[in-house]
Amino acid sequence: MRDPFADEILDLYKEKNWKEIVEKYHDHPERSKVLWVFPTEDNFQFLKECLDSLACDKIMSVGCGTGLLEWMISEATGIPVSGVEVDSAWWNSKYAPPTFIPLLLTSSKLDKDIINVLQNSTNTALTFCYFNNRPAFEDYINFFSGTCLIIIGPGDSKGVHTDPKPFNDVSEDWLLYKWQEVRSSSDFIAVYCKK
Repeated sequence: MRDPFADEILDLYKEKNWKEIVEKYHDHPERSKVLWVFPTEDNFQFLKECLDSLACDKIMSVGCGTGLLEWMISEATGIPVSGVEVDSAWWNSKYAPPTFIPLLLTSSKLDKDIINVLQNSTNTALTFCYFNNRPAFEDYINFFSGTCLIIIGPGDSKGVHTDPKPFNDVSEDWLLYKWQEVRSSSDFIAVYCKK
């Protein structure tokens, strides 16, 4: 069965029209079918400025789902974004939603290919958006050789649980560099740099 909402998003994706996606669907009642957070152009510019100042020219997004956010980040900033997901059987099945970027697939336990990428990521920002798996987060952070971490998720007042949270939920090895609210949504982009 076709989903008209997803089809509209796919049509805009094919047209490379990320601006209309964020403007038209940020408050759509079905938005969470494709994305948890719909940044503004200012939010994308904020990310670009942070990454430029921290000498990062790539992003690796863990738990990226369909990769729609990551595709929009890449289109808006010019920064290439790769995505990591688990469960290759699901993402390669006919029931999986469409993906907007190529996915690096791993098992729930990090495989050596992903570990190798993480260990050779000095100019890469590692991103977690609405992530909810503390042990996996710790695994990724432990192998990550880069110096920039981005956590996108809800503030405490939103009443939504993620792990890690954008603020005060990262080890002492990381210092909050800058942050910005996504629209007036009580979602935040928190950028950290390694001490």
